[in-house]
Amino acid sequence: MKRKISTLNIYAYRCLLLLLFMVNTTILLSQEYSISGKTLNESGKKLATRIVLYDKDKRFIETLSTPNNGKFKFKKIPNGSYLLNLYGDDGHSATEKVSIDGANVSGLELQLSIVPDQPQLSVKSTGEGAEINWRQLSDILEYVIYRDNNEIDRVTNTKYTDKVIPGKTYAYNILPIKNDQSNGTRSVTEYGKRLMPFPLNIKAEANKNMVTLSWDEVKDATGYKVYRDDELIQSAPENLYADYKLKFETEFNYSISTLDHQSEEGEKSSNTFITTHPEIKRPKGLKADGGENEVVLTWKEAENSIKYYVYQNGVLVDSTNSLTSSINTEAGSENCFSISGVDQYGSIGPRSDAACDKSVFSAPDTVLTSNDKRNNNTISWNLVEGATTYNLYKDNKILINTSKLEFVDKLLKWDTEYTYHLTSLTDEGSEGPKSLDYIQKTPPIYVVNGTLIDENGEKDNVDQAKVFLYDSLGTTLLEEFVVARNGKFKFENEIISGDYTIMAYGNGSGNGGGRVQVIDQDVTDLKIDLSTEGLRSTIRVDRGIGELTVHWTDIPQAKSYNVYKNDRLIQSITGDTSYLDIVAPGIEMTYKVMSVDIYDLEGPESNKITEKSSFGPPETTISILAGGYTTEGSGRNINLEWLPVPGVENYALYRDGELLIKQSETKFEERELSWNTEYLYEINSIDKEGVEGVNAKYNIKTHPEVFAPDIKVQSEINGVSLSWTPLETIKSYKIFRNGGNIADIVVPEFVDAVTPGIEYCYTVALEDTHKTVGPKAEIKCGKGSFAPPTNFNAKVIRDQVDLSWESISGASGYHLFRNNELILETEDLNDFKDEGLEFDVDYLYEICSYDKDKFEGPKVTFELRTHEKVLETSLFADVDLEKVSLRWNKSKLKVDHSYRIYRDNEILDETQDTSFQDFVPAGKYLCYIVRVVDKFGTESPPSNKECKKVLVNYPKLLSVTGDVKRVLFGYKYMIGSVQYNIYSVNKETDSLTLITKTKGNFYQHQDLEFDTEYCYQVSCTDADGDEGPRSPTMCGWVLPPPHLTLIERRFVESSGNNQLDGRENAWLMYKVVNDGKSPARELKPWLKPLGESMTSSLKIDSVSMIPALGIGDTATIQFSLYAKLKVETQRRYFKFYVEEFTGEDLEPDTISFKTLEVEPPNLVVTDFSITNDWGQNYIPKNETAMISIRVQNLSTGKSDTASVKFRRDESFISDDADELHQLKFINAGEYIDFKFEIMSREEKFTLYLELYDYFETRKTIPLYLETMKHYKSPKEMVVYETPYPSDLIISKEINTSELASNIPEASVSNDILGVVLGNRNFNDPNIESQESTGEDVKLIRKYFKDLFNLEDHSLIPSQYWLFDDGITSDEFSTIFDPDFGYIKKKIISLLEYSEKESMDLMLYYSGEGTTYKKEKVLIPYDADSNKEHTFFPISKIYENLARLQKMKQVGEITLFMDVDFNNKSFEQNIAQVVEEDDKKKKKKKKKKKKKKGASDAEAVALPKEIEPPSSITAFYASDINQLSYDSKESSNSIFTYYLLQGLKGDADNGDKEITISELYDFVQKNVKSRTTELYKDLPQTPILYSSNPNRVLYRLP
Repeated sequence: MKRKISTLNIYAYRCLLLLLFMVNTTILLSQEYSISGKTLNESGKKLATRIVLYDKDKRFIETLSTPNNGKFKFKKIPNGSYLLNLYGDDGHSATEKVSIDGANVSGLELQLSIVPDQPQLSVKSTGEGAEINWRQLSDILEYVIYRDNNEIDRVTNTKYTDKVIPGKTYAYNILPIKNDQSNGTRSVTEYGKRLMPFPLNIKAEANKNMVTLSWDEVKDATGYKVYRDDELIQSAPENLYADYKLKFETEFNYSISTLDHQSEEGEKSSNTFITTHPEIKRPKGLKADGGENEVVLTWKEAENSIKYYVYQNGVLVDSTNSLTSSINTEAGSENCFSISGVDQYGSIGPRSDAACDKSVFSAPDTVLTSNDKRNNNTISWNLVEGATTYNLYKDNKILINTSKLEFVDKLLKWDTEYTYHLTSLTDEGSEGPKSLDYIQKTPPIYVVNGTLIDENGEKDNVDQAKVFLYDSLGTTLLEEFVVARNGKFKFENEIISGDYTIMAYGNGSGNGGGRVQVIDQDVTDLKIDLSTEGLRSTIRVDRGIGELTVHWTDIPQAKSYNVYKNDRLIQSITGDTSYLDIVAPGIEMTYKVMSVDIYDLEGPESNKITEKSSFGPPETTISILAGGYTTEGSGRNINLEWLPVPGVENYALYRDGELLIKQSETKFEERELSWNTEYLYEINSIDKEGVEGVNAKYNIKTHPEVFAPDIKVQSEINGVSLSWTPLETIKSYKIFRNGGNIADIVVPEFVDAVTPGIEYCYTVALEDTHKTVGPKAEIKCGKGSFAPPTNFNAKVIRDQVDLSWESISGASGYHLFRNNELILETEDLNDFKDEGLEFDVDYLYEICSYDKDKFEGPKVTFELRTHEKVLETSLFADVDLEKVSLRWNKSKLKVDHSYRIYRDNEILDETQDTSFQDFVPAGKYLCYIVRVVDKFGTESPPSNKECKKVLVNYPKLLSVTGDVKRVLFGYKYMIGSVQYNIYSVNKETDSLTLITKTKGNFYQHQDLEFDTEYCYQVSCTDADGDEGPRSPTMCGWVLPPPHLTLIERRFVESSGNNQLDGRENAWLMYKVVNDGKSPARELKPWLKPLGESMTSSLKIDSVSMIPALGIGDTATIQFSLYAKLKVETQRRYFKFYVEEFTGEDLEPDTISFKTLEVEPPNLVVTDFSITNDWGQNYIPKNETAMISIRVQNLSTGKSDTASVKFRRDESFISDDADELHQLKFINAGEYIDFKFEIMSREEKFTLYLELYDYFETRKTIPLYLETMKHYKSPKEMVVYETPYPSDLIISKEINTSELASNIPEASVSNDILGVVLGNRNFNDPNIESQESTGEDVKLIRKYFKDLFNLEDHSLIPSQYWLFDDGITSDEFSTIFDPDFGYIKKKIISLLEYSEKESMDLMLYYSGEGTTYKKEKVLIPYDADSNKEHTFFPISKIYENLARLQKMKQVGEITLFMDVDFNNKSFEQNIAQVVEEDDKKKKKKKKKKKKKKGASDAEAVALPKEIEPPSSITAFYASDINQLSYDSKESSNSIFTYYLLQGLKGDADNGDKEITISELYDFVQKNVKSRTTELYKDLPQTPILYSSNPNRVLYRLP
C-alpha cells in the first residue's frame, strides 16, 4: 500500500537534526565496529553457516547462524584481532582470522570446504565445566578428546563435559577413530572453560540506608557482579561491596556471581535478604548557652535515636543518652556545635544545624591576701590562661580593672575587715564568674603609756625629758614625746602589735631605756628607770686561736657602741653586742666598751679585761695497722704522728678525754685496742708558760674483727654450693677444697661444679677491705645432685590437674609431691593426672630426681589453685513499656567472670554486670536465662527461666479534635500493635465504655450531639490479645450546628433566547449562605430531575463537593448544562439539593428551563466502484486497485462537521495516513466521493468505512469484497433523490466457514482450564510466520468456549486480544512459571471460585519453532539468535507443566502444538520421504492385528527431543524434520483444520466418546493424506505422545 509522508514542521526538523547529531556522537565515542560478509561453499555458492567468534585471548564473543543467503554481521565489536570458526551443513568448515583497526570490516567472502569425517564442535562453558557437543559421524568407532593438544579421554557418544578448574580457557579438539582404526580429520579448535562458582558465606550488614556485602574470596576470581533484586547494580573487584542510598526500612535481596579471567560471570548465588534500618532523623532545636569554660547544649529528641553524638567544630567530643550536654571549652573562643543521633544498631544519623557560642574564663583559683602590718593590704592571684584583664572587687564594688597579677590597697582604715573577689575578662570584655571571697583585716592600733623614774625613784622630778619610740632594732624612729614635770609619757601614733625600743634622755636626770612588746592591747604603766650611769656596759672576752671575741651587755637607750683595745678605739658597732678581733697568739691585749647615746655622747667606760689568744694544735696524721693477719694485730693497732708547731716545745695528747701523755716527740703508738671501736683523740700545743692551747680533735675507729666464717655446704645440681654470712668489711673469700686453694671470690657463696654422688670437703678464710686475713672456717663436706625434671607443667581443668615433665639423663627416678606429700614415685613416667581434687583449693606440686642411693636432688614447684565450682544464679525480670529489665544474683566466684544472657535460647549478650536491659519490640513473649561463665570459659547450669512481654504503649502523637457531629482521632501506628481500642470516658464517674476496635490510625466517632464535650482514652492490643496501658484522657468539643440558606438562583444561557438549544451551553447558578453557628462540612450540591426532565440528549456536569463553608460565608454553586444535537423540545424541571455532612441540609428548591430540538443529518454510504490499472472493474489478487466510495447526506438536516475513516481487515498490514478524512458542511442530499488504493493477497476480504457526524452518530459500514469479481465503474454509481431510502444495503457478507458453525456442546468428566496462545508477530522482520495463526487462535478459542462451555475467566488469556502484538520470552516465562505464573494463579482462582477439588489443563499453541543450540525451542516475539534467553525451550514448558501437575488439584494435561521446528529464518532440518518401489512394498510383512485402543496410525520412531513426561499428552502438528502447512481451502492451518473437524465430532467412532487415539487417528490420517497430495515427498505427519491413548477427552451430546 502506498503511504503519504507529511511535511515536518521546523521544530520537528531541528529535533531530528539534534537527535542525529547525538546518535553520531555516541557512535564515534563508543569506538565499536562491525564484521560483515557472506559465507560460500567450495563452489562459490551461498551457504547457511554457523559462525563462532573469539577474540585474541580466545574469549567467546558470539555465535551467529546465517540464513541461506550466507550473509552475516557481527555488531558492536571493538578494535582487536579475532578468530572465526565456520561450520556449514554436510561437513563444511573453515577458520578465519580478522583484525579491526579503527574501521568496520565488511565484504568478507569466507569459503568453507567439505571435510565429511571432521566433527563440528560446539563448546559451552558451564559451572560444571566445558560442555562439548558434536554431531555423530558415520562409521566411527570412538572419539579422542584433546585438551590443549593433550589427550584426556576417549568416548563413543557425542557429548562430553570436561570438569576443569575454573579460571583458565582451554583449547579443545576431537579426533574421530574409524571402525577400521584409521583416523578421521581432527576438528577445528574450539575454546571453553569452567565458569567460576558463586561465592560462599555471603554476609549482608545494614547500616542506615546502606548495605555492606562481604563474601569468601573465590580463587582466581578477577571480580564479582552484584545483583540487587535480580538486577545488576555493580561489578566489584574485591569481595566487599557497599550499596548506598537505599530506601530506609526496606527489604532487599542480593546475589553475587564471580568473574573469571575473561570477565565472564558464572552462576549467581542464592538470594541473601537484608532490611535497611529505619531512618535516623536529624536532631532539631539545638541551643548553645555559654558558661564558665563550658557551653551547655540542649536539643529535641530525634526519631529512632537511642543516644546522641556531640560534635565541637566538627570533632566528636561527647556521647550521651540524654537531650543535654555540657562541653568544656577554651574560654573566650567561639565554638560551633552539632548533634547527630545514634540508633540501636550504632549507626550515626545526619547532623543537626550548628549552634555557636562563647564560654567565659574562670576566676583565678589561687588568690593571696596579706597586710604589711600597717593599713595597706596586698592582693595577688595566679594567671588565668587566655584572660586579658581582671576585675578586682572590694566589698562587692569594683576596685580596679588591671592586667597585672597584684594590687596594693593603701591607706585603709585600721582594725577593719575588707572582702575581696576577682573575675576574669575576655578580650571582648565578657566577664566570667567570680572567685571565692577573701577576707583581709587591717591591724588594730594601740597606746603605750609609761612613766620615767629618776635615780631616787621619783617621777615628779623628771621634767623636760625626751622619750623616743624606735622599731625593734632601734634604728627607725617612730615617735617622740617630751615629758612634763610628772614624768609621764604616751605613744599613740599607729602602734600595732609588735616589738619596740624606747630611749629616754632626762634633762639632768640621766637616761634610760627598755624593750617593750605590744600584744593585742594597750601597754599601760610602763616604768623606765633613768640613771646617770645608764649607758655603762659589762664586757667579757673569749679566747681563740689567733683571735679574741669581746661581748657586752645590751643598753636599749644606746645608739651605738665604741670598742677600745689597749685604750685605743678600734671599732664603732651599731645594732650588735659583740666584736671579733684577730691578734697574734701568746700576746696579751686589754679591752673596754663605751655606749653612745642619740646625741652622740659617750657614756661611762665598761669594765676592762686583759687576755691573749692561743697557739694552734699540730697537724696530725692518725692510721690503723692493716694488710696482715688478725693474730698480728692487723686492724686494731693505731699510729699517731704530727708536724711540729713553731714556738711550741711540748704537746698534750688525750684519748676519750683522758690525758695519755705530754711529750715533745711528734709520734705515738697505741696497741691492743678493741676491735671495731671508735676513739676520740685530742692534741694541743703548750706555750712557754705551760698554758695549753686549743685542742684539735680526731675520731678514728678500729676495723671489725675478721672471724672464721660458719660455712654451709649444700648439694646443688651437678655441684656443691658453699655459703656463709657476708660482712660489709670483707673484700674477698679464699676457697679451699680438700686442703687446696681453688678460688678467691668476692661474693659470700661459691658453687663448685662436680660429678653428682661424690663427696668433697671444703673450708673458707675471709679477707677484709684492708687485706686483713682471718682464720679458716671449720671443714665441712658435701656432694652434688641430679637436676629436677625439666618443663614441669600443670594444667587445671575444673577440679582436676594434669601434670607433665621431661626426663633427666642419668637420673634413677622421680618423686612427685602434693602439698609435701609423696603421691608418685616412678622411674619412667613423664605425666600424671591428679583427679578428684577439691574445688577452689590451693595446691603445691613438687618434683625432683633421685640417684641410685635415693638421694633427692632439688625440687621444682608448681603452685596452682583448682577452679571454683560455677553455680547457677537466680534470675529476676521486670518489664515496662519499652524494655525487659533483667537482674540476677551476683556469683560468688572470686575469679573474673561474666554472665551470658540468652533470649529464646540464643545468646544475646555477655556482661560483667548483674543487670541488663533488653530494648525489644512490643507484643511478643520472650524468654530469658542467664549462665555464669568463669574466666576459663566454664559455663554454669542455666538460671531459672523468666518470660516477659513488653506491652504496646498507647499510641503516640494522639490527637482528638471536635468537629461537627463527630470527633476525629489521629495517632501514630505503634510497632507490635494489631488493634487499637478506643474508649469513651465519663468525666463525672471516670467510667469507660469501649466504642470501637480498629486496625487503622484514624477514626471518626460520628452522630454525636451538637455543642457537647466528649472524652476518650486509647490503648493498643498486640497479636496475643494483650492490651497495653490506656492513654491519658483527651477531650474534644462537638461544634454547634451550621445552617444553610438559599439567597439567589439563576438560569443563564449563551444565545439570549432564555432556552437551551442543541449544542449550546447554559448554567444553573445558586448562592448559598451559612448563617449557622459552626462551619458547614462536606457540602454536596446536586440536581434531581423531576418527571422525564433528564434525557440522554442533555448533559449536566456534576459539581464538586465543597469541603467547608465558614460561619457567615457564601458559596456560589454553578451547574454546567449542555444540550446535544439530538436534544428534545420540552420544559425540564429540576430540584436543587445541598446535603451537609451532619445532616443540616439545605431546604430543596425547584427550577425549570426549556430545551429546543435540532434536525440531524444522515450520512450513508450509498455506493462504491472498483477500477484497476488495466481500466477494468475488478480486484486482481496481489495487485493494486482503486475503490471509490460515495457518502451522501440522506436527510433534510445539514452536517456541520463529520469524519470518514477507511479501515481494512486483518489481512492488511498497516493503515495509511490518507485513510482518515475530516469533512465540514454537507447539505441535505449532497454527496462526497472518496478514493482509496487497495491490494489484497486473500480471495475474500472486508473493508470498513467509519462515518462520524457532529450529532455523535457513529456508523461502521462493511464492504465485503472478493478478488477477480466484477464491480461497478465510477460512472455507474448512483445519487439518491428525495424521498430517501430508509434501509440501504450496498454489500452483503460472504458466507462464514463451516467450521465456525454448528459446534456441539460436549460434556467432560472434570473442569477444564483452557490455554489458547498464538504468536504470529516478531520484532525481527526477517522471521516469517504462518498466516493462519490468527484465524486458528480465534476458532480454537471459540471451540473451547462452545464445545467445552468455557467462559472467558476459564481461559488464558481472559482477554482474547492480550497477546495480539506477539508473546515475548518474558511473557512465556510468566505464563508457565509454576510458582507465580498465569496458569498457576488461574488454577488457584478457578478452584476457589468453583469449589471443585481438581481440574484438567488443555493447551493449544500456534506459532513458529526452530532448533537452537541442539534444543527444540519456540520463537517468541523478541527472539534474537544472538541471545539464548530470548528463545523458549520445549523442555522448559514440560518442566513447568510437570511441576504444576504435582499440585493435587491438577489432573490431566493435554497439549495441541501447531508448530514445526523448521522456520525458514533459521537453520532447517527437513527430511524428504523416499518412495518405495513395488517390490519392496510386496516384501513388507503382513500388518499385525491392532491391539484394543491402539492408534490406527503407522508406528513411527517418536523423536526424543520433544518427548514430554509420561503424565502429559502432547499432539504435534508434524515431525521435527517436517514442515507444517496452511490450508488452501480455508484460512486455517491444515493441522488445526482437521483438529477442529475431529473435535466437532468427525473423529468419533460412533460411541459418542472422543478418545485421545480417536482424535489422533483422524487428524494424522487426514493431514498426512492432504499434505502428501499437495507436497509429495515433503508431507506433514502429526505426532502423538500419550501414555494413555484410550483416555476419553469428552462426550458428544
